[in-house]
Amino acid sequence: MKSVLISFLALLGLTSSNAFAVSQNSRYGVALSMAPKYDKNEGRWTPSTPEEGSEFGYGPTKTLLLHGPKPWFSRVFTPDDYDQAVLKFMAGEKCTREVAQGNMDRFLENAQDWAFERLEREKKGLPYPNYHILDTKQVILTSTWSVIIIGFFIVVGPK
Repeated sequence: MKSVLISFLALLGLTSSNAFAVSQNSRYGVALSMAPKYDKNEGRWTPSTPEEGSEFGYGPTKTLLLHGPKPWFSRVFTPDDYDQAVLKFMAGEKCTREVAQGNMDRFLENAQDWAFERLEREKKGLPYPNYHILDTKQVILTSTWSVIIIGFFIVVGPK
């Protein structure tokens, strides 16, 4: 798990060069006035405002609905590592906690696709996708199909 977070943070460092810098992070459509700070004595990221803390943002249930079980397990079983990665992303990108959580969840779901999407959008100058927005219609459709498929296997399954 730590190797995944370390590779995420390393990749973040590679894709966050000054050549692609955007003022006030307009690529995410949000701006963060204060960013989390790195405490060298403790070797940890700390929120500079209460809104940057782990009690804000969205919960593990939304992580499960948006990105599936892979990031959910990481978030539930290693919450401190997850929180540190989110705070570092917030500081580097000057974005809100929800945006950082969405990116972290997407990265944990599929790191290669996240990196590819990010680099392609940087090349084209497009805004980054909103990985933190839940599409209610998609949740309803997925839930309906899941019930139908599970019901089918229960009826047709071994007797």
